[in-house]
Amino acid sequence: MARPDLSDALRGGLLGVAAGEALGLPWIGRSPREIKRDRLLDEVGPTGPLTAAVLGAAGGGQSPGGQSPALAPGGQSPLLAAGGQSPALAVALVVGWRESDPVARRAAALPLGLGAIVVADLAAQALAGRALYQQVNDHGKHWGPPYRGVGADDRAVIGALLANLHRHDDPSEAMRAAVRLGGGGTALLTALVGGILGVRRPTAIARVSWLGRTAVPDEATLDAAVAALAASREP
Repeated sequence: MARPDLSDALRGGLLGVAAGEALGLPWIGRSPREIKRDRLLDEVGPTGPLTAAVLGAAGGGQSPGGQSPALAPGGQSPLLAAGGQSPALAVALVVGWRESDPVARRAAALPLGLGAIVVADLAAQALAGRALYQQVNDHGKHWGPPYRGVGADDRAVIGALLANLHRHDDPSEAMRAAVRLGGGGTALLTALVGGILGVRRPTAIARVSWLGRTAVPDEATLDAAVAALAASREP
């Protein structure tokens, strides 16, 4: 697969986070049995703290709603997604997009938690255009969906993320599948899936059917975040 331009890939990742969070937010805490395929898009629209935190970490400034996405030491944030989720795992996407060196990347991700190292590595591999299937194969093929949905804790979200990336490479298909798992980790999981596969396949993100209904960041905010991320990768 031909690699997209770096700026296009980074923009795809940022849009993927927004599309994923917007898709997942209405379904947080719902059981898998409550989530119907033909109703997934009924309440798509607003984004929330995850998108704001990623934009802030990337250098895009405040969210469209004016909330500050800054993280405190240790990866905690005053902005919590519905369900009480910290955006630290989502911010780890930015670490992966920014740091191409594995040692530097893991050192930067560690303060956000052990799960953040996994997310940062996946984000970096996706930006480099590498297929993720084999990297998550050992975990993904043995993972089974929890009966009550994916929990909001990092371990549950990471497990579901690895399984999703093992099974899907198309962003739209992967985000829909993530939402149908249900549970408290829905929005975070779907945002991570969108961000990782968005940088890998940005043209596919542009074709996501609900993107036009998503409260995506304005062009100036996106441009600033993309420019800051691209500059941070320059030697």
